[in-house]
Amino acid sequence: MRQMNAIAATALGVMLALTAGVPARAQVPCSTVCSNYVEGQCSEYTHYSCTTSAPAPAYGAIAYGRTSKAWGYSHHWASQAKAESVAKQNCAQHSSDCEVMVWYKNQCGAVASADGNNAYWGLGDGVGAARGDALGKCAKGGGKKCAIQVAQCSR
Repeated sequence: MRQMNAIAATALGVMLALTAGVPARAQVPCSTVCSNYVEGQCSEYTHYSCTTSAPAPAYGAIAYGRTSKAWGYSHHWASQAKAESVAKQNCAQHSSDCEVMVWYKNQCGAVASADGNNAYWGLGDGVGAARGDALGKCAKGGGKKCAIQVAQCSR
């Protein structure tokens, strides 16, 4: 029994000696967020560790003119009110019939239009999802020739 304890103690000593010079492993990220979209697909991810705070809220909005088909958007604003204001101002550079159709926080929005003055908005975690949501609402609303007019993300 003493011989087994001596062997175990020796083995433990060897293991401690071998790991003494090994650096500690990096902390595993707590969350991963898509930080860049290309054609509705995530092309770059940002990893946030448990010691790093999550990104600040980023608001965006889309303003659209139902008659003129003019649009304007905003993204990366600290408040919903500012995002809506900037989107409306951007749209107003092209037409006077602009209204805020959709706002979003840390996600994406889209506006689809159909024949006539019908317009529909959508939200999603990516551009593709937001476009799909807007087109789905357009079709469900009886829209003919539904088409995306604008899509944008706030992150």
